[in-house]
Amino acid sequence: MQPLHEQSDRALVERIVAGDQRAFAALIGRYEESLAGLIRYQVGDLAAAEDVLQETLVQAWSSLARLREPDKVHAWLLGVARNRCRDYFKAEARRDCSVAEDRLEHYVNRHGWARHGLKLRAKEAVEALEDVPEKERETARLFYLEGFTIAEIAARSRQPEGTVKRQLYQARRHLRESMEV
Repeated sequence: MQPLHEQSDRALVERIVAGDQRAFAALIGRYEESLAGLIRYQVGDLAAAEDVLQETLVQAWSSLARLREPDKVHAWLLGVARNRCRDYFKAEARRDCSVAEDRLEHYVNRHGWARHGLKLRAKEAVEALEDVPEKERETARLFYLEGFTIAEIAARSRQPEGTVKRQLYQARRHLRESMEV
């Protein structure tokens, strides 16, 4: 029998539906980076993003048996993550509320500056992405912000993988120049 990391998505999904937790760990290990990246981008707060990722994994585990196309599990997982992000922003507990000034100052001093800096750099990168030519911008958005693989982008845009790689290279080069990195 093939090791789990070498099995197809379909085979892993079938094992998961049969109750194999190790297969679920292997599947999530395969796509965790793109899921976490998408959630971090959508939510913007690292601690909240970790919570949303956990909610995504719980939802995926409990709903995987209803997946109609196991070969498209990555896209399905990204959809679950997007829905969890939407739920995060809809939650009543997450609505804007006033905070006492001394409590806010404590929070900002303890947690805020590092996160604030990261959010500013991420925002700057997303804004700089707007200046990238359209084809390269769309490819970079799909790869870095939406979590698609090069193969998935190539299939989606009906382009060779080499073209997608070139577009990503050009987008990165443009971002480095515009952000003076």
